[in-house]
Order: sequence, then structure tokens, then C-alpha cells
Amino acid sequence: MSSYDVALIKEQGVTFAVVSVKDHILHNTHESNKAVEAFSYEFGCPAVIMGARNHKLYGRRDLVNFLSRISISRLPWKRWNRAA
Repeated sequence: MSSYDVALIKEQGVTFAVVSVKDHILHNTHESNKAVEAFSYEFGCPAVIMGARNHKLYGRRDLVNFLSRISISRLPWKRWNRAA
């Protein structure tokens, strides 16, 4: 079973997920795109991935721009478990 820290956010009528992933995923565009697509499908809304340690963001530009202006500690983080 895999587990992730996830924040589901609704801002200005847009619901989206922010998912904390291992930093190395963000070093490979193909892996980053696969992760964003998989999490978007899983949560039924757009997803942005964020490096667990470096906090680098990847996903839709408008969502990344919004998130870059706020502290990640203010996000409503929860642990999400999913079957492997």
C-alpha cells in the first residue's frame, strides 16, 4: 500500500489536489506528467505534484502560480492511502 500527503483545495470555484511526491519524480518530465495524470484521475480533479523535500511544484500553470504565493503549511494536508 502506498500513502501520500494530499491537500484538496477549492479556490475561486476550482477544486484541485496537491500531492506530495518524492523529489526525484520532479526531475523527469515524463514521470511528472504520469503522476499528475494519475492523481488527477484518482481524485477526479486537476492535480499538482510537489516535491516532499524541495517543495518544487509541477502541474497546471495557473494552479502552480496560485500555490507559489501561499505557504504550503497553510494547506489542509491529510494522509491518503491507496492500494498498490
